[in-house]
Amino acid sequence: MSTRWRIFLSAVLLIVVPLVGLSWVLRHRIAAQYEREFTHRATVQLDAAFSSLHRSGHRVAATLRGIAEAMRDDNQLRLAIVGDRQDLLPYLREAAGSAMQLGGLQVLQLQDADGTILSSGHYRNEFGRRDPALAPLLGGAAWPRPLPLTSNLALARVRMPEGEVLALVVLQPLVMAGRTLHLIGGELVTGVSLADLAADQASLSLITASGPEAAAAWHQNRLPLVADWSNRELLAAELARAGYLVRAETVPLIAAGALNDATLMAHISTDPLRRTLRELDLTLALALAAALGGAFGLAIWLSARLSRPLQDLARLAARVDLDDPAADLGNARRDEVGQLSRVLATMVGRLREDARRLAEAEHRATLGDIARQVNHDLRNGLTPVRNVLRHLREAAAAQPAQLAAIFTDRQQTLDGSLAYLEELAGRYARLAPESNRRRCDLGAIAREAALGVPAATVAAAPDAPAIMADPVALRRILDNLLRNAREALGAAGGAIAVAVTRGEDPDLGPRCVLTVRDNGIGMTAEVLARISQDFFTTKTGGTGLGLSIVRRLAGDAGGRLHIESRPSAGTTVTVTFPAAESEA
Repeated sequence: MSTRWRIFLSAVLLIVVPLVGLSWVLRHRIAAQYEREFTHRATVQLDAAFSSLHRSGHRVAATLRGIAEAMRDDNQLRLAIVGDRQDLLPYLREAAGSAMQLGGLQVLQLQDADGTILSSGHYRNEFGRRDPALAPLLGGAAWPRPLPLTSNLALARVRMPEGEVLALVVLQPLVMAGRTLHLIGGELVTGVSLADLAADQASLSLITASGPEAAAAWHQNRLPLVADWSNRELLAAELARAGYLVRAETVPLIAAGALNDATLMAHISTDPLRRTLRELDLTLALALAAALGGAFGLAIWLSARLSRPLQDLARLAARVDLDDPAADLGNARRDEVGQLSRVLATMVGRLREDARRLAEAEHRATLGDIARQVNHDLRNGLTPVRNVLRHLREAAAAQPAQLAAIFTDRQQTLDGSLAYLEELAGRYARLAPESNRRRCDLGAIAREAALGVPAATVAAAPDAPAIMADPVALRRILDNLLRNAREALGAAGGAIAVAVTRGEDPDLGPRCVLTVRDNGIGMTAEVLARISQDFFTTKTGGTGLGLSIVRRLAGDAGGRLHIESRPSAGTTVTVTFPAAESEA
């Protein structure tokens, strides 16, 4: 299989698999979020209903306490109840009705201790009827959520002229002349009042053992198989099967002379959720289809364009004259990558021979310092090329699918390094090179030099001034400093920060400040004192000319070199150049 097909299939897989996985995760998370939102809405609705019932119970209890105080102070009522004044019986019969209207209640009843109804505001014909179970049942009712009430609270079926209705009732004891009476009052609970408690998209139902108290047709249409309305779990399961999210809670209900349980249920339809999820699935499917189409198109384009960049790279690599003698680019592959490796291997052989001849010429001409400087500069220039070639070789062996992208990323480094080497070779060929001073952007030169150093980051301030200098000399300064910083990091790795900023000197005017900082091994005070001397080095195979070259080149451009370093804390090299505007 050719490299072109490998890249095509790899690109398709690398794009399709993550897209499908991302779509699945996105759909799952959005669906879970919507379900949580709907469930939360039903829970909030139930809590709101209970809060409303709490407030109603609070209001009824407060009203009953006020009515009890007024009745205790009513002498006519006292005489009718305690003094057995027959002429005040009509007043007694009307007392509950008057108090109910004034208190804004819909149910109000005054009972004797034995359950005899002394006065009824909601059903006046009940005077004298006994209902001994209501007050004790109210006293034993336990509301599911505690309320700060002095009386008991429950739902109860009460008699009205038109029949029994459901009401939220509260019991308030009334002591009159040592005689204990029961004041029972409340508000009606109807389908309308339940609807008033509902909000948003949720609905409320009150269900007893005999069935729903309101909207019976609605429940029977959706729950045709429910026979036991007292089974709250069965009701919730049937509503969930019908497409509703359900939250429910049990409340006390007094009916037929007994204390039973009723279910207050909040339910919300999941139809909007299902519609939203269908729309989400359609949107994700369309997006995925578009992305897959783009992936196939991109893979085809990359595979078709692969051979030309490789050939360009081979031609550029053939122009290199010097390199690290330790480099080995041999490869037995028979495709384009193999061709590239063989071309680069031939180039390395030529460079190795050139380096040997150069070393011999240095000894014969007794120009050791010049030879070392030449070797030092060339090795600095070839380091980015060597790194790129090693990277391409590793990619060709391990990740052929990424070779085109890697070459595109590193092509600028090769071009810049080769151009630098050609310029440097031309300068040394003339032995007495002329300085090519011109206006230079130090930030741009720093970014170009850092391309071959993966650990380096460059930050150039927008207000950093241009400087008048030879751009090749500035590149040599940066290559030397970056090489020293990279070697100081060692095998453990680290970071190199290059900064170009603006400075101000009170006497000399604006400055351009270059800072190269690493977090490597650092230097002792003794090493730091000798570091700028010619031929002094602490590195095996080093020339000892790096920083002395930097100092000389910086001085030629009017700059000053300053070094700070501590063992294990890294090194900071600062080179300050005069701004071009200060030399004008």
